[in-house]
Amino acid sequence: MPLPAPVPPRVLVVDDETGFRELCGDLLADSGFTVEAVENGAVAMECLDRETFQVVLTDINMPVMDGLTFLKSAKIRFPHLEIILMTAFGGLQSALEALRHGAYDYITKPFTREALLATVGRCLEKQRLAAELRSVQEQLIDKERLAALGSVSGWLAHRMRNPLNVILMCAQYLKGHFPEADERREVAMAIEDKGKVLERMTHDFIRFSRTYLPRLRPENLKGVLEESLREAASRVALQSITLETSFDESLSSVPMDRELMVEVVGYLLDNAIEALGGPGTLTVRAGPDEKGVYVDIANSGPVIPPDVRRRLFEPFFTTKERGTGLGLAIARRVIESHGGGISLLDLPETTFHFRLPLRQEQPA
Repeated sequence: MPLPAPVPPRVLVVDDETGFRELCGDLLADSGFTVEAVENGAVAMECLDRETFQVVLTDINMPVMDGLTFLKSAKIRFPHLEIILMTAFGGLQSALEALRHGAYDYITKPFTREALLATVGRCLEKQRLAAELRSVQEQLIDKERLAALGSVSGWLAHRMRNPLNVILMCAQYLKGHFPEADERREVAMAIEDKGKVLERMTHDFIRFSRTYLPRLRPENLKGVLEESLREAASRVALQSITLETSFDESLSSVPMDRELMVEVVGYLLDNAIEALGGPGTLTVRAGPDEKGVYVDIANSGPVIPPDVRRRLFEPFFTTKERGTGLGLAIARRVIESHGGGISLLDLPETTFHFRLPLRQEQPA
């Protein structure tokens, strides 16, 4: 599914002079902004409570709630909101005071269209750079945390492997030495069953602790998806699932590690099939977008609650009784190692969306 078009920045204009308020709104709207205009700070706070704005342009001298009072309240409740003061020359001292309370800038009345757009443009650019900086900081923290978790997981898994092998061999030995009706055989089988659960968890820990350096080769994305669907065909048939596919004919070869990508797609398909828990619809879509190619894997199963959606890609977070919570975390690491990204789309049906670039240098 192609990415949606960028949303125009939203600007809130606050001024008690109707003519001036409408003029500012018209100038900004003509330049591609989405604008709402209100008459004082109190009404502006109500707007901020129900809608999101990137920039607020506010007069200083207004009835009910003046610009300075509005600024102080808004910056406490919406710290990333940028506010530009509009003032006549007589209010310059108030504007300077407003800067000390977190206003981005001030612009003196009367001002030209060019001056207004330049100030708003600089404000949006500063906001964009600040958001990028926060994103980079969050990614660095996330990567450091994942690296630490990976090290612990790898150490734990390797320490568990030998004892688990011994437990499983002993359970299999005991199982073979008791007749079918002997309850001791059932005990041995229970030990074996739980041992296999721990074995799968150990396998996931080791996969999660790996450093993913994909061997990139031009591969047919449609072929990768069809291979993964063939492997899932028996489960699809067993649950009487309706499979729908839509692969754009213009799909070209994509640089990827085929083995890793088949593994990721297979996990996402298994996840979707398990989420259905019976009959339903499984949909796989793929096509080009402006950043490369995309793949959507959707199912008609139950809606994922918001508190779960927020944590889906966190390592060790799971809602499954026997899950490790590492499947989606591993899928994200593999896709990001290819220069792509994965997310859960905000759609009525549960849809995992990942994208891959068409050009990428082989990692060193």
